Amino acid sequence: MLFYYKAINNNGNEVSDYIDATSEIAAKQKIKKLGLYLTFIKNEDVKKTIDDKKFTIKGMINRALQNIRENLAKKQVALFSRQLSTLLKAGMPLMAALNAIIEQIDDLFFRNIILDVKIKIEEGLSLSNALEQHSGLFSEMYINMIKVGESLGSLDDIISRLAEMEEKKLLLKNKIKSALVYPTVLITLTIAIMIFLMVIIIPKITEVFSTGNKELPIPTKIVIGISNFLVDYWIFLLLILIILYFLYKKYSVTPEGRRKLDGMAMKLPLIKNIYNKNIVYRFTYNLGILLSNRVDLLKSMEIVKKIVDNVIVEEKIEGAIQIIQEGGSISQALKKHDFLPKLVIGMISAGEVSDKVDEMLINIGNVYENELDMVATSLTSILEPIIIIVMGLVIGTIVISVMLPIMEMNQMV
Repeated sequence: MLFYYKAINNNGNEVSDYIDATSEIAAKQKIKKLGLYLTFIKNEDVKKTIDDKKFTIKGMINRALQNIRENLAKKQVALFSRQLSTLLKAGMPLMAALNAIIEQIDDLFFRNIILDVKIKIEEGLSLSNALEQHSGLFSEMYINMIKVGESLGSLDDIISRLAEMEEKKLLLKNKIKSALVYPTVLITLTIAIMIFLMVIIIPKITEVFSTGNKELPIPTKIVIGISNFLVDYWIFLLLILIILYFLYKKYSVTPEGRRKLDGMAMKLPLIKNIYNKNIVYRFTYNLGILLSNRVDLLKSMEIVKKIVDNVIVEEKIEGAIQIIQEGGSISQALKKHDFLPKLVIGMISAGEVSDKVDEMLINIGNVYENELDMVATSLTSILEPIIIIVMGLVIGTIVISVMLPIMEMNQMV
């Protein structure tokens, strides 16, 4: 259940937040362990669930805040895994290691989650079962590998492997984001300059042109018409954009919508290269990691199917799973449901012959990780000149359209 609380921290300042607990008593214990003095607590679980499901502003704000908190917390998983593996390898018991880590976590949302994990372990659950209660933050793959570590008695090694995996995932995501920062800034700047010219500058210049009786050039009329439309109807345009955005969001979660959008992402110019390589990387590297940690092949395929995050590819993996269940090899199954390059399937086949499929899959994943880095960099170098040219053409067209009547007036003088 979710509880909303207000409390006083060690500095004497009032803090408020949500905390997840099985009961109000458990919530109070958690808050006390955070070093806070509780002043108010209320069960918000039912109310918040109803608000979130409604298509209301409050529901949308709650969902947005929850997504922000979860995204920030996900960045903490790699550090948490590294700290936990280090402490366990040093011989520290699990509960003592969790206590030491909780004291160092700055993110309150993530600290509450790890504190809840610790409390559930104290109540008798295993680490994997406790983490499973927070499946929105810890992936199915993460939890299954923890289960394997618990069964084999090698939890420290497994968590160390998970730390490496989470660190690589975070590093790759940051590289791709960094590569796209400059093009995003350019596009935003272009749009901002266009709006400034059309809404602020053009209306002032139009007043000058309106004092004369001379016929304006067609390009100037078009620019003035667009400017007047934006000034007079900007609120309606904003509402239309907001409505279109929410219609898109609703459509994107439907089965048909997801299928069409995933199909488009695999075919769109510029995007398809990095998108398809990311699918290959996620499938090969994660499958290799699971197999190398002795997770059953069919179970591993089921987990990886959800990781690729593409409905079309998920269906193909499901088809491959059925062939493997019937006795087929991994390479045969993947060849029939082709979503991987032929070279990759050939390498997987070679791995099967040498009985080193897991190593081969991890190696393929590492190759595609490097390729993703290079593609992201090259994509930036392609996008930059295109955006600059478009930016120059659009802004240049507006400026020339304004200058044309001024030049004609100068010639008449």
